[in-house]
Amino acid sequence: MHFVLDRRQQLYVVLTAVFVTSLLIADLVAGKYFQFGSFEMSVGTVTFPVAFILTDIVNEYYGRFGARFMTGVGMGMLVLAFALIFCARMLPPSVGTFIPEASFQDVFGMAPRLIFSSLIAYLISQFVDIYTFQVIKRVTESKHLWMRAIGSTLISQVVDTCVVTFGVMVGSRGLLEIAGVVLTQYVYKIIVAIALTPLCYLAHDIITTRMGIEPMPHEQGGS
Repeated sequence: MHFVLDRRQQLYVVLTAVFVTSLLIADLVAGKYFQFGSFEMSVGTVTFPVAFILTDIVNEYYGRFGARFMTGVGMGMLVLAFALIFCARMLPPSVGTFIPEASFQDVFGMAPRLIFSSLIAYLISQFVDIYTFQVIKRVTESKHLWMRAIGSTLISQVVDTCVVTFGVMVGSRGLLEIAGVVLTQYVYKIIVAIALTPLCYLAHDIITTRMGIEPMPHEQGGS
């Protein structure tokens, strides 16, 4: 007997794998900030478009439970990754190591509050995004994909951006400077969300028309 996944299950596995990968990369590089003109942002925001699209696709085709399960898998993999990195940092380097110990610690020695802030922000913002997406989908009776895609991002990213930025910068920068970084990153995310809306429609068309996978009907109220 062969273990076989149908097309819908295969798609879910692939979407979850790409989501977790982008999530891990975002947290691993989040400590670096780059200058864009007069604006300052974390390089972790580079992976935001991937997570944005994948969360909405999973929510659309696998419902609230499917999106929550993917969120849980992502959370578990983040905790596992941080634990493995901590173990790697504790091991003493050999004489012939290719990467100097100081450089290794500088790159992977993430501050505990950065880890904690990113985990809390991720978990809260994902559940807010999932819930808001389903509420808008129900209210619009599964019409206007753009409205639920952008609307859920507008609300959830307030939480994500504020929690991460304040959690990392409080104590090292002034409140006005932190607020400026929050505003910059939030505006960036909203612009990206709007710009990527056509890709959501393209993905919707490919999955429904070419792969023959139908979206989940809008869900009723409740948890």
